[in-house]
Amino acid sequence: MSSRVLELVGERALARPDDPAVETVDGVLSMGALWERAGLLAARMTSAGLRPGEVAVVTTGRTAELLVAVLAVLRAGGGFCVVDPGYPTARIRRILRESGARLVVGPSLRLRPGRTGPAREGLAYVVFTSGSTGRPKAVGMPHRTVDALIEWTLASTSREPLRTLQFAPLGFDVFVQEVFTALCSGGVLCLPDEDERRDLVRLAELLERRRVERLFVPPVVLDRLAALVPYTGVFPSALREVAVAGEALRVTPGIRRFFAELPRCRLHHHYGPSETHVALAHTLTGPPGAWPDLPPIGTPVAGFGAGVVDGELWLTGPGVGHGYLNDPAATARRFVQGPGAEWPTYRTGDLVARDQDGLLRFLGRADDQVKVRGHLVDPAEVESVLGSLPGVRECAVTAEQVAGETQLAAYVAGDAAGLRARLAAELPAHLVPARIQSVDRLPLTPHGKVDRARLPAPPPPGAAGEAPDGSVEREVASVWSAVLGREDIGRDHSFLSLGGTSLSAALVLARLRASFPARVDLSGFLAAPTVRELARRLTETEPVRGA
Repeated sequence: MSSRVLELVGERALARPDDPAVETVDGVLSMGALWERAGLLAARMTSAGLRPGEVAVVTTGRTAELLVAVLAVLRAGGGFCVVDPGYPTARIRRILRESGARLVVGPSLRLRPGRTGPAREGLAYVVFTSGSTGRPKAVGMPHRTVDALIEWTLASTSREPLRTLQFAPLGFDVFVQEVFTALCSGGVLCLPDEDERRDLVRLAELLERRRVERLFVPPVVLDRLAALVPYTGVFPSALREVAVAGEALRVTPGIRRFFAELPRCRLHHHYGPSETHVALAHTLTGPPGAWPDLPPIGTPVAGFGAGVVDGELWLTGPGVGHGYLNDPAATARRFVQGPGAEWPTYRTGDLVARDQDGLLRFLGRADDQVKVRGHLVDPAEVESVLGSLPGVRECAVTAEQVAGETQLAAYVAGDAAGLRARLAAELPAHLVPARIQSVDRLPLTPHGKVDRARLPAPPPPGAAGEAPDGSVEREVASVWSAVLGREDIGRDHSFLSLGGTSLSAALVLARLRASFPARVDLSGFLAAPTVRELARRLTETEPVRGA
């Protein structure tokens, strides 16, 4: 099946082969070289046995080879499934099994023996979303979805060749939007290394240094980037188009100040589950100071229809995906094919309402699924893995708000010691609870289900030894208090055990930069995340006061 997106990339490569296409820390890859290398790899894939409509798994990591491999799979007629090589081995094996992929593209091309992977007509890519059965669900997305998505994105934002950051997690649907809006418009795709992507201070510096113009991020990342500016003085002044997705947008004072300083930059609120990608959108207009705290998710994008059935949002149109690969029962529950309908209707599970202007507003979920850093997470998947671990009699997983971020929390009847490490060996980071609390037994409703409203509150932090000692430790503890929203901080408390994350850690380091010249990187802080240790690192050179 033909792909308009692939045709556009090929046309760009033939018309302007010397234009830069991909920029990494190792250098620049031109459009012509990208297209040529993808063609050679596609020929090797075909010779290796990749059939049209089959899935090929890509595990190259965030490198130029990633883009070569993605284009090669499409040129060979397959559908790509990008997997983060940093995932736990058990998770990667499960994705390989659930996707049905025979071909794996990593440092080398590898054909998995003994498999006859199913083919889907017109398959472009596969992403995995959290599943209630304890295993991730493989969502198959056709070329028509990608073609419509990229055409709408460029038409609704800008067709100019904007420099675009590849920020989305590998294997996340926004990755597709980032890659092809850049390549189809003749823009440059900027790939950060993993340390730059994880450390928001370094990411902000990268945005300015590489003059990034188009950015796709979850709302919490945008909020943290905006909060850094007063403390670092680093401002991404080249930004022209910013789109947030993955969770509901809350416009904070920091976001308002950020965009007030960027009068040429627009903020777009995108909505869409992995099963449809972007289906609704709303662009904020007028002065940022007048933007509402909770903007609507907007109206259907071109090619989509939206209906509200008993409060639940239903979506239909050519952008709706194929369903869940190798899982007809789950597909039948969510994808409804009406008599004579050209396209299936997808039941999102999201609760919405129309406001007086006809705009849809997000109200919450009809089930227990939650959004964690842009990922839709079914707590039942985490419960399934957690409950299978030795020593866990029963468990429950829920979500809580800590320092402005949604985090998972788990309750286990049994010994909680060592469970986070064991989960991290099975699940990606966004599925590992930030805290695991041991209880005698789980509270139940009269019907025998877990009564989540009666789960105990988080316990106070454990013994931290002494109070912060000296002016430096007291200043560090004060910054921690401001960022985490709590006062009971001792010099030996772990930042992570208090609810800190890599996002909030970046804000801590940025706020301390004004007073201390020693540059502490994020990985160093998180490796020994106590007030005592951070203060020691900050004073390895003489502190500057009065800054």
